[in-house]
Amino acid sequence: MNIAIDAFPLATRTASGIPNYVRNILFHLMHNDRGNNYFLYCRNPFQLENQGSCYTRFSKNATEKTTSYGNTLWLFTEGVRLMKKDGIDIFWGTRQMLPPYLPGKTKKILVVYDLVWHYFPETMEHYNRMIAKFLFKRAIREADHIVTISEATASSLVEIVGVPREKVSLIYPAAGAYARLAKNDSSDYIADKYGAGRDYILTVSTVEPRKNLKTLLRVFSELKGEGLQLLVAGASGWKNSFIYQEYERLGLTERDVKFLGYVPDEDMNRLYSGAQLFVFPSIYEGFGMPVLEAMASGTPVIVSNASSLPEVAGDSGILLDPHDEKGWKEAIIKVISGRDLQKKMIREGLERVKLFSWDESALKM
Repeated sequence: MNIAIDAFPLATRTASGIPNYVRNILFHLMHNDRGNNYFLYCRNPFQLENQGSCYTRFSKNATEKTTSYGNTLWLFTEGVRLMKKDGIDIFWGTRQMLPPYLPGKTKKILVVYDLVWHYFPETMEHYNRMIAKFLFKRAIREADHIVTISEATASSLVEIVGVPREKVSLIYPAAGAYARLAKNDSSDYIADKYGAGRDYILTVSTVEPRKNLKTLLRVFSELKGEGLQLLVAGASGWKNSFIYQEYERLGLTERDVKFLGYVPDEDMNRLYSGAQLFVFPSIYEGFGMPVLEAMASGTPVIVSNASSLPEVAGDSGILLDPHDEKGWKEAIIKVISGRDLQKKMIREGLERVKLFSWDESALKM
């Protein structure tokens, strides 16, 4: 078969949830599948290892600048023209949208990562909210089959959108190459490179409303004097001025909470491994990759009990109401001061991540 893929997630400059999911599924698909041909369509060039039976289709006028709007427009016009020429049998929509006017025989598979556009539209950028309103719902209706990355999202599709459950497959992400590294060596590396303390607590997220960072800021304002520093790893996102305003209002300094900005992939395993504890109070997630990566790196986790996160952490982490500031403060102190509890949570977390495999997920895809 000839399988077409919306490859725009592979062209983004920074690796995050959706690009990592698409890249890893593709890598393992093409490593194990030599019977099908894969056609990757993107306005802008990108690099992908282990291409196998893979053909790339780029714009003749491509530039290094990559935008969602530009790639969507190209995919819906020039991309569709190329797909007709390539004789595509299946189209895999990696961005929760499907091009119009695909050849009639083409089967359409859509990945739906979350329903944030339904539950928390106010937390989205205006452009993404408009795209969701006009393209996501249509794509869900038109798809021949839908893939979700959590049971929580699958259930929402059934309950909220009315998608038949038999039309939905669950294909989890995995932690991939993340592994437990020496904690002291890792924390020393992070301290030297990023100017952080050697005993730190970590959260990983884009700085945007849905990640609920205000809860952590308030908790750490209560923990002043305890010698605890929170590192926030993640690029600055959207609608986040109130987060930095809260930081100033609470009188926090970098000794209390330090924003690292985007941290490159090559440092993430050491960043997770060097942490005393990982915290993740997000109010809504399609899956929650940072939680899985933290557990794979040998770090205990405290996470929100919202949406899909209990599926990720299971019984190996502490689950809390995302807005229970007192509960978060008490749980952080409990884990940091309890060596036996830390060892138990680390051991159970390392076992938990074995349930998630990119090879198995690629096989399901």
